[in-house]
Amino acid sequence: MRSSADMTLEEQFALMKEFYDRGLFIVRLHTGDPCIYGAIQEQMAFFDEYGMDYHITPGISSFLAAAAALQSQFTIPEKVQTIILTRGEGRTPMPEKEKLHLLARSQSTMCIFLSASIVDQVQSELMQHYPPTTPVAACYHLTWKDERIYRGELQDLAKIVKENNLTLTTMIVVGDAIDNRQGLSKLYSHQFKHLFRN
Repeated sequence: MRSSADMTLEEQFALMKEFYDRGLFIVRLHTGDPCIYGAIQEQMAFFDEYGMDYHITPGISSFLAAAAALQSQFTIPEKVQTIILTRGEGRTPMPEKEKLHLLARSQSTMCIFLSASIVDQVQSELMQHYPPTTPVAACYHLTWKDERIYRGELQDLAKIVKENNLTLTTMIVVGDAIDNRQGLSKLYSHQFKHLFRN
């Protein structure tokens, strides 16, 4: 087993190909789901270039871990039916049509990755469309032993992140679905009994 934390992509590729060429089974283990904000695209391009067979097993994303940790359903009947997974604009530019303040127009449940270091900008953009009292949660090290969850209102988001020294491994969740117990689903009511079979 080898940690890739101190390796370049080129070094990772060379190591994987060395063992692949020996006919060995290789597992490239990612944290969370490999398809979100990872380097899987570059790895697949490498495997394709060298004709290497591979299989991708989906992981559990931190936005799902956030819902569980917050004990919140991120969709609420007749109130919120969309979840947006995004990040604030840092070193990597965002496409113009995906700027945070534009996505905020929907007031969906928003899960914001990789943005604790630019929390002032994130708060400012979100407040262009969400009310200041919109529930927020800053979820640090989700599923880790030192997991910490901080709840509050959007107007206090930057303060929450800074006062608790939260870092890049923080997911910011915003929206009325957090802790919402209203608008409960009618799925199990007598009106829908015909959906279930014994």
